[in-house]
Amino acid sequence: MIQRLTPDVGYLPPAMFDALGISQLVITAGLVHWSGIVAAQADTNGISVPAADVAGQLTFILDKLDAMLAAVGSDRTQIVSLTVYSTAIDDLSAALARVYAPWVGEHRPALTSIGVARLSLPQTLLEVQGCAVVPERR
Repeated sequence: MIQRLTPDVGYLPPAMFDALGISQLVITAGLVHWSGIVAAQADTNGISVPAADVAGQLTFILDKLDAMLAAVGSDRTQIVSLTVYSTAIDDLSAALARVYAPWVGEHRPALTSIGVARLSLPQTLLEVQGCAVVPERR
């Protein structure tokens, strides 16, 4: 069974994902896979980017990821792997050490970082996608 959903966790509006034919989360075989999360949110002016630096954007992304995982009964300790795409790859290592390492703690998933020229929203510096285990509900 495959479950596709876009929980409303204060990120981009679910209708935006629907219009693009995208699910934010797909659950199958005990894993939740998420589409790339960027530091963007809907506001009265459309879509805004709440932070201009890599560390600030990474903090925003990890907060949204926490909310998305909670929405399906999982959490950061269940993350299997992450892929980070960055237009500011030279600044990423410092942000990973300062923001990501304390956030993930001892539950260290596999992580791949890829430098890219541009992301879907020009002001965004990072996009994070990955998968996590969804614990069985008893």
